[in-house]
Amino acid sequence: MPNSPTTADPPAIEGLDVKVVFIYYFACVTAITALSLSQICHWSLLSPLPYRWGLAVGVVVGAIAAYRNHTKILVLTLSQLLQLEAWLKDNGYEVSETAENLTIYRSPQSWRRGAIILENLGDRRRVYSRAVTIRQLQRNLAEG
Repeated sequence: MPNSPTTADPPAIEGLDVKVVFIYYFACVTAITALSLSQICHWSLLSPLPYRWGLAVGVVVGAIAAYRNHTKILVLTLSQLLQLEAWLKDNGYEVSETAENLTIYRSPQSWRRGAIILENLGDRRRVYSRAVTIRQLQRNLAEG
């Protein structure tokens, strides 16, 4: 049998991993909470109290942020592309930048939602965005 050449998809774009997002939010929130509580409650920074509270708040906020904000990938077929385009338009996303096989969409609320990157893979598309945005998009595609 003759060997037919197969083209492998290029590696996915690396985004923010769950661990990276957790550590970033955990560290920032822990420090801010400990410093704020030491000032508000007049606790010494040599005391363990502000750090205990800071660690507790940091873990909770870090976990929530990691769940919502890590980068997630969704693979779409060409038949789902029209639904994607309608969803982008309905949610206020517009083309911000284009390069070779990438299109970046942003909305006026990108500070809250994040950008959406669409990668063209021939007969499929990869969509990259925050996990919360990808989950919302998956629900919408499943309904329609």
